Amino acid sequence: MMKLLDLFLPTGCIGCKNLGSPFCSDCQPLLALQAREVSRGQAQGFAFCDYEGISAGIINAIKESGQTSLIGPVADLMAKSWPSALYAPVLVPIPSSPANYKRRGYQHVSKLAYALERRIPGSSTRLLLRSATNRLDQSTLSPAQRLGNVSGAFQADLRGFQSKGRAIVLLDDVLTTGATMAAAKYALEQAGLGESVFCVLAETRSKSSKAGSV
Repeated sequence: MMKLLDLFLPTGCIGCKNLGSPFCSDCQPLLALQAREVSRGQAQGFAFCDYEGISAGIINAIKESGQTSLIGPVADLMAKSWPSALYAPVLVPIPSSPANYKRRGYQHVSKLAYALERRIPGSSTRLLLRSATNRLDQSTLSPAQRLGNVSGAFQADLRGFQSKGRAIVLLDDVLTTGATMAAAKYALEQAGLGESVFCVLAETRSKSSKAGSV
């Protein structure tokens, strides 16, 4: 289906801008993904790359320009480097704020979760979280403001859900201070769900932390 759409409605590649594919096979190596363990406070999980260059361009294109056709190629690359420790995961996407959902008309992280579900054996997507409050764009806030902004931001609905011992994976696009992830993790715990980890496509890191990881 995607190839037919590319034939009749050619799309410029996010990398080289050539028509025919939203993210062509020649440019996909530019998004070098490798899952690495990261932590923010009490939240532990994995990030696949840094939020910069091509990864930042892709995320912004999906979120702000409606280029959801990029989600499939991104999911392909994420699935290939998915952490072996997270076998047959339950993917729990972090929902957008009500204002962003209204503006965009779609939940981009949920779309990514469903794309990963089709590519990771034994995985499933469960929409266990919903936004309980309006919140500001986290990118415009200081670390302290981010914590206050997402306090009580999510509610969990576990009716009919049983994890059956599978890994519960909170999924999001970008990790910065971890405030959003901590709020989501807290909502699940308050609803009675045990331990969870997270996976994010990209992580924002300081120059000093990048240098320390070399």
